[in-house]
Amino acid sequence: MKYNIGITGTGSLIGQSIIKSIKNSEFSSDYNLIGFDYFKDTVGSFWCDKNYILPDFFKKNATENEWLKELTSKIIDEKIDILFVGVDFELIVLAENKINIEKETSCKVVVSDPQVINIGNDKYLTYEFLKNNNLSHPKTFLPNECDFDNLKWPVIVKPRIGARSRGVFKVQNKKDLLEKINMIYNPIIQEYIGNEFNEYTCGIIFLDGELKNKISLKRSLKEGNTFLSEHFRETNKKINDYIDSIAKLLKPYGSCNLQLRVDDKGIPKLFEINPRHSGTTYIRSLFGYNEVIFILKNILEKKHIKFDLNYGLAMRYFEEKLIKYN
Repeated sequence: MKYNIGITGTGSLIGQSIIKSIKNSEFSSDYNLIGFDYFKDTVGSFWCDKNYILPDFFKKNATENEWLKELTSKIIDEKIDILFVGVDFELIVLAENKINIEKETSCKVVVSDPQVINIGNDKYLTYEFLKNNNLSHPKTFLPNECDFDNLKWPVIVKPRIGARSRGVFKVQNKKDLLEKINMIYNPIIQEYIGNEFNEYTCGIIFLDGELKNKISLKRSLKEGNTFLSEHFRETNKKINDYIDSIAKLLKPYGSCNLQLRVDDKGIPKLFEINPRHSGTTYIRSLFGYNEVIFILKNILEKKHIKFDLNYGLAMRYFEEKLIKYN
């Protein structure tokens, strides 16, 4: 039996990572891939069996209802069994409409509850979630509650809502901080943790009310995205315990990405939650941690697969694809 898998965002790094995790697995022949995006000729669309263009609900006179109606119609037409989300701004809409979509279509939508999405989207809510649950966290302030004269420099200033390090600045003094605050919409000020050599991207799989699996990769960034990832045989117990605690309290659904640094005392401190698949989804699969296949097997076939993990360094690089005209 072949299952029909929907993936939104065939033009996004996340959507493409989901597609590659399926296409390059030993189970690729088990699935038909139906992609969705807002533009034609995305690379990911050529990896799918079909690709549909959705109405852009950010355009003038467009509505979320129009978008939902079109997506739901295609799910029914294509008999899609499960839908993965590859675009950030779709998360809250799908989270709020998950129950209705699943009732109307019998398609499982892999998205967390709206509360989890909001905690991940808003970095101040992320900080409050950690603080209120007595988990280690970077000191974090809104501008109106910050004592600018008694900060320990450097600090990080960034948008409450943002992604891929856009609008994130490391500042060394009060003058620079005040200038950057005026450049950012709805900013927060955050303690600078450790250094760039102690940053980790951690993936978790949470299904059926429990943490099914996890992985921690040391990473290096370029233009806000991971370009080098290392997986070590000996993992940091403090990081593992920290991830366990966060996962069991947050209770996401499906895959969730946690980004953290280890401070000078060896204490892990989370600074970002992505309650979804991330751009490192396919990188994790190279280490044998194929979260997409795990979720497919678990939800569609009630099977629990085991990972045969690899250790080493994964590198991201550009590549090209030729699309021939007939």
